[in-house]
Amino acid sequence: MDTTLTPRQITHDEKKAAEAAFAGRPFNPKWSDAARIVYDGLLAAMGKDARAVDTDDEFEPVEPLA
Repeated sequence: MDTTLTPRQITHDEKKAAEAAFAGRPFNPKWSDAARIVYDGLLAAMGKDARAVDTDDEFEPVEPLA
């Protein structure tokens, strides 16, 4: 039995939802139900503190390698 599935491309709003979840930004209600599933799934996978991401951290610049 072949159980290999061909992955599908994610939609624009699913990508935006994923970016928002990782960045700690709120879900945009204009996005699709599929985007909501992506957003909620990522928050759940990242743990219960995922909604409180601290975006005020300042990062130190890094020199290019070459």
